Amino acid sequence: MGMSEKKLVIADKWLLLLVVCIISLLALIFYFMTPLLDGILMGIVFAYVAKPLMRRLEKKLNRFFSSLLSTLIILIPVSILMFYGIFQGVTQAINLITHQSEFQAQLIQVLRTAGLREEYVQQIHNIFPQISSFISKNILQVSAINLTIKFITFIMNFLISSIVCFYILLDGEKFISRSIKILPEEYRDGFSKFVEEIDNVLLGLWFGNFAVAVMIGIASIPFFLAFQIPYTALLSGLIFLAALIPVFAEWMVLLPVAFYLALNNPISAVWFLILGFIFLYILPEIVLRPYFVGYTSKVHPLLILLSFIGGGLVGGVTGFFLAPMLSAIGTALYNYYTTEK
Repeated sequence: MGMSEKKLVIADKWLLLLVVCIISLLALIFYFMTPLLDGILMGIVFAYVAKPLMRRLEKKLNRFFSSLLSTLIILIPVSILMFYGIFQGVTQAINLITHQSEFQAQLIQVLRTAGLREEYVQQIHNIFPQISSFISKNILQVSAINLTIKFITFIMNFLISSIVCFYILLDGEKFISRSIKILPEEYRDGFSKFVEEIDNVLLGLWFGNFAVAVMIGIASIPFFLAFQIPYTALLSGLIFLAALIPVFAEWMVLLPVAFYLALNNPISAVWFLILGFIFLYILPEIVLRPYFVGYTSKVHPLLILLSFIGGGLVGGVTGFFLAPMLSAIGTALYNYYTTEK
């Protein structure tokens, strides 16, 4: 083996070592950022929702202020609805715990009004103290610590999502354009077009998802008014927030409202559940969202539906955001090569 060949072997070894070091560094960074993954993914989603607004503002303002204003316009209403909804939920839970006897009496009266036999009513009445004791000893004491930890993590992730959203809008395109320069020159144009295709698909995916959530929130207003439910504006806002996380979240608003109605009118509560799950849950999630988001993102409706459901079942909130992104990237890859051909 000559000197030139030895130099090439040594250069290849150093190149391989450099690649291994870079991959190891990226894996280590990903490991340390794993607890913040929800916030990072939410920030990416919010950035794509705010991107069309930023492009309009950028015609009149510089990049910094257009990015900041776009982030605030999207996140301030979301945060107000979210934290006020949490406040109301905690208030109602405390009210329920501190007025257990009145709640039990009201529930017993509803069961009697519904025509349940007296012996069954008495059995349910006798079970109440055991249920209250079990909840206070086994659930509330454990849940208080878990809920506190989860709430702190949630607040931290929400703040991180705001920061990520702002910096993606501010520096995302600059970072991508600089990263592309790392590639050999003959591959830059092709890879740039591929990244542009991914960007367009993700923009259509998350902006379309946001638009569907707005539609569901607006459609819920006359629905809540028809059943004479108080806090209609708040509840429609919570429906909008729930609809941002597809398929599984709307019931978190519909079931408590149905329970509230059942304390006064069980028949009305049954109709509320049936109509609510049809018009605010099944039709929007099975029909409207897949087709609308599929149209805006060019991802097949079935793939969108399966990505949201499968991602949510496997990864929770992280899966809701990550699985559709992976499907969108796969679709962008398919669109890029089929269009090129």
